Amino acid sequence: MKKNIFLGTAAFAALCTLAISCVKDPVQAEAALPQGNVVWDLHESFDSVGKLTSKGWVIKNLSEPMGSTGWRQGRYESAQGMQYKFNGPVPYIGFPAFRANTAPTDFISVDVSAVNGTGNLSAWLISPQIPMKNGDTLIFYTRTADDANYPDYTRDRLQVLANFTDGTANVGSSSTSTGSFTTVLADINQNYIENFNGGYPEVWARARIVINNIPNGVTSTGRFAFRYVGNDAGLQGPNFASIIGIDELTYKHKGE
Repeated sequence: MKKNIFLGTAAFAALCTLAISCVKDPVQAEAALPQGNVVWDLHESFDSVGKLTSKGWVIKNLSEPMGSTGWRQGRYESAQGMQYKFNGPVPYIGFPAFRANTAPTDFISVDVSAVNGTGNLSAWLISPQIPMKNGDTLIFYTRTADDANYPDYTRDRLQVLANFTDGTANVGSSSTSTGSFTTVLADINQNYIENFNGGYPEVWARARIVINNIPNGVTSTGRFAFRYVGNDAGLQGPNFASIIGIDELTYKHKGE
C-alpha cells in the first residue's frame, strides 16, 4: 500500500557473501579483484543482448501465464500517453545503463510484461558453462525504476542461483521449478518489500557474491543464473513488479 513514505535498506537473503552499494552516477573505479592468481574471467557489458546466445548464454521465460517479453535489451524508451496504473503520461519507461558504451540501452533488462495478469514471474538469464571454484567472485550492477511518484509502489525480486553439478541449463518446466540450479547464491528482496521503502535498489547498485558450497571445492562445468521471480507479480497482482536491469558483469575465477 502507498503513502507511508520512508527510506530503508534493501533486504537480502544469501547463502554466500553478498554486498551491495548504491550509486547515483556511473563511477570510473573498477571493481576490486579477488586476491590470488586470476586464471580465467568472464566479463559482459550486455551492449548487444542479441549476441548472448552465440556466447553460450541461455534465456528462458517460464512465467505462468507467459507474457510478451522476457530478458531483453535494456529498456529505456519514451512513453507517450496514459500507462497502466498511472494518473497521467509517463515520459520514460525504464532507465539508462550504468555504463553506456554506445547507447543508454547498453544493459539487459526484464520487466512485468514477462507475465500476464495475476501470475507468477520466472524469467531466467543463464550464464555460459564456466569453471567455478570456491572463493570465485561474481560482481554486477543492478537496479529497478524509481517509483516514488507511482500511484502504487512496486516490488521486484531477483534470485542468483548456481548449477554446480551437471553443466546444463536445465531449469525445469514450470514457474516454480529450478531444475539443476539448486544452490541459491543470493535472493534480493525475497520478502517483496516495496522498492521505494527499501526493497530493490532504485539507483544502480554494485553486488558482489563470493562463491562457496561447491562440492569438492571446484567444478569445470558450472553455471550461474539470474531468475526474475515473483508470486502474484503481474500488473493485476498484489506483488506488482516493475522492471530491473543488470549491467557490467564480471566473474573472476581464482587460481591456486
